[in-house]
Amino acid sequence: MRKTFLIFVLLSVAIIITSCSKPEEVTISKYFQAMNVGDEGDRDTMTSMAIHPKYIKFDSYEIVSIGEPVVEPIILPELNKQLLEVDKKKKETRLSAQEADDAVYDIEDAIADARSSSKKKELNKKLEDAKAKKGEIVLRFKNLIKKKKDLEKRIELERNLMKMSSGRAKMPNIDMYTGDSYTSKIDVKITLPSKEIVDYVFLLKKYVLKLNEKELPRNRYLITEIMTAEDYAKFIEGSSQKQESTEEVTEEPEVTEKK
Repeated sequence: MRKTFLIFVLLSVAIIITSCSKPEEVTISKYFQAMNVGDEGDRDTMTSMAIHPKYIKFDSYEIVSIGEPVVEPIILPELNKQLLEVDKKKKETRLSAQEADDAVYDIEDAIADARSSSKKKELNKKLEDAKAKKGEIVLRFKNLIKKKKDLEKRIELERNLMKMSSGRAKMPNIDMYTGDSYTSKIDVKITLPSKEIVDYVFLLKKYVLKLNEKELPRNRYLITEIMTAEDYAKFIEGSSQKQESTEEVTEEPEVTEKK
């Protein structure tokens, strides 16, 4: 009887502690529990909780701080819009590339038929300009292909994150959902077996999805990044520089129309 009562008390205490903990803290704690299983951690559990699961051999850990979540509208609709725009530009650029290619062949044919050296000299200058124009368009086309592939990867990742966070692996109409994403930064001190203490940053993300203004009842945080504080600082610096570079180059080179 006493043993049963003691188990009941312990379970009650565990439930109370869990209910008082922040969801981010619960996620981090469960991940460390999974890493503490066996020699290389419980890979299945780690994979279900983290997009890029990372195993860290540790003696102990301490959650130092949990940042306020950054709340933003889900980005999937915007990514889908960007994909349509890139696909349209890609088709237009393909047509321009074909026209530029035809122009090169026309000038080459004209050079072959030219009789005077002055005419050939004039046509060779035109050919040089036409090839330069063609090269510019082809380069733009290749960049659009890469941009499209990158967007498709981001869209696929975003869809998977939304499905995992909502606990619904099979959501064929995921693009119809609206809602917000919550991104949290958690600072953790990890003591390694060597007794060295390393500062880590865990980035967590969850999605609160809606369909026809009705909110889905379930959502959970996923670990999107695990990195040392040093690597995180480099990551932020790199993201900032990339953003500045993107803002500086806002216009695409113009294509001179064939006269």
